[in-house]
This record gives sequence, structure tokens and C-alpha cells, in this order.
Amino acid sequence: MIVEYDGKFDVESGKMVLWFSISGCPPCRIVENFMEELSREFPEIKVVHINAEKWGELVDRFDVLNVPTLVYLKDGKEVGRQNLIRRKEEVLIRFEELKRL
Repeated sequence: MIVEYDGKFDVESGKMVLWFSISGCPPCRIVENFMEELSREFPEIKVVHINAEKWGELVDRFDVLNVPTLVYLKDGKEVGRQNLIRRKEEVLIRFEELKRL
């Protein structure tokens, strides 16, 4: 399940992926095509979708320079990051790595 960021969530505990995107972005739509599927395959990983146009303070906090960007967190600490994503397989590998942490 993907949670839409609403200004409140706990980034301090558990495994989480912050998914930064904007509407109308073709590469963001590519990622959107498989993120719901991955979130169901990995229920222990919370996926939070963040509209980068709306939540600039979070974009700054995580130093996001382009979209789509995925920031992988474990217990509130960044353990990985991806951008320039082209295929589901690239992201699947990172989800598997995060699951093992």
C-alpha cells in the first residue's frame, strides 16, 4: 500500500521508501506503473508518495534534486537512494536489499 504524504508521518522507525515525483513527469509515470505492485510485494516496507511540487520543505530536507527519486530509510536513516529510474527491476533489487537490512 502506498501512503500519500499529508504533512505527517513518522520517519523514525521501520523500513520506508520516500517516493518523490510530480504530476505530468513522464519518468514519474514509468515508476508509478510498478510502485503499487512493489508495495504489495513488500508489505513490511512503507511506501510514502510525496508530491515534490507541494512539499518543498521535504524536498529540501532530503536534498532531492530531480524526480522521480526514491529515498530508502531504515529507522529514520537514509540507507540508499535512486533516481533516473528506467525499469522495475532496478527498484526491485533495492526493495530486496532494504528488506534484508
